[in-house]
Amino acid sequence: MNLIKPMSLDAWLVLLENRHQHEIQLGLTRVKQVADRLGLCHLNTCVITVAGTNGKGSTVAALEAIYHVAGMRVGCYTSPHLLAFNERICVNQAPITDENLCAAFDVIEKARGEIDLTYFEMTTLAALYHFKWCALDVVILEVGMGGRLDATNIIDADLAIITTIDLDHEAYLGDTIEAIGYEKAGILKADQLFVYADYSPPASVLEQAHALNIYPICLGRDYAYHAAADRLSITSDAGLNIQLYRPGLHLNAAAAAIIASDLLRGVLPVTDLQWDKAMRMVGLTGRQQIIPGPVMTVLDVAHNPQAALLLAEFVRSFDRRGKVHAVFSGLKDKDLCGLIRPMVGCVDFWYLAILTGKRGSSETLLQSALQAETGTKAPCFSSPELAFHVAKQQANPGD
Repeated sequence: MNLIKPMSLDAWLVLLENRHQHEIQLGLTRVKQVADRLGLCHLNTCVITVAGTNGKGSTVAALEAIYHVAGMRVGCYTSPHLLAFNERICVNQAPITDENLCAAFDVIEKARGEIDLTYFEMTTLAALYHFKWCALDVVILEVGMGGRLDATNIIDADLAIITTIDLDHEAYLGDTIEAIGYEKAGILKADQLFVYADYSPPASVLEQAHALNIYPICLGRDYAYHAAADRLSITSDAGLNIQLYRPGLHLNAAAAAIIASDLLRGVLPVTDLQWDKAMRMVGLTGRQQIIPGPVMTVLDVAHNPQAALLLAEFVRSFDRRGKVHAVFSGLKDKDLCGLIRPMVGCVDFWYLAILTGKRGSSETLLQSALQAETGTKAPCFSSPELAFHVAKQQANPGD
């Protein structure tokens, strides 16, 4: 039965988390039916869709910064959130208000009738509903998982970006790079602009692009970047040759955002100076984020082996004399050993933490994975906050 009385955001989130029997249910039929009822399948503005195993959030952040600096009205849909659910839906870098989010949920709830929607599908429709009425110049959509059957794929984007492809969510996307590439390439539409932000795209991606008459703009073939000190140079076969400030983001993501915005310059004009200013201001909370102090803190939400490898390389890049203390947790459907393995050589002390929610790993799972990779166990705490507090107490200046 549909709800008719006003609800708080907290109440909505509890309802959405508990109502649907499947946390993940891929497929576009149900979500598209509701979107059609609300006229949400066409946003009447330029749309960029970003898929990939890692680097989606950084790419979206770079694009958002570029268009914000250029004075455009920008809508961004990302997931998951870090601290507040509202972070997922932003306009001009400001999260949606509780009032507007609840209003969107209410409209969608009434429109869905007896159609069953997952947590992510309801959230996606709420974002599209909000963006539809905000008179935006550009909308940037981050794919939740995969691409072909992800709820964001009901929208035909003007430009698609695939950041990286590696093993993750194998139960849903397949257990090979080619299978996962096929799912992520499902965001592609005929004659679309397409940037592949990594080297050596899988054959499944290239085949899908070819079938849709798309020429993929690939890192290492069609464009390149070079970083030195505080500068980032980007060149492309299309004639781009630019020197910019080196941002505090993964450079594959920054370069992809520059190339994508260059391809769209005809409809979304951006100057070289605006690119540079955007690279100076962009950052992403929880992605190789440094908090300076006597004990330097690095926050990173690496959640698959490829991301953990990048984090390990980042930690090793510092000229340090102190010890590395790592607070670690993960979801029970993740490759916990694969997350720990790249970090083993650069971590001195481990602190395990239990995550709330049905998908959080138990202490037994965490200890088993850590022992398998390091041969040791570690103290386990009831929350990441408590584990972090203890780790900070144990650390010495220079750690």
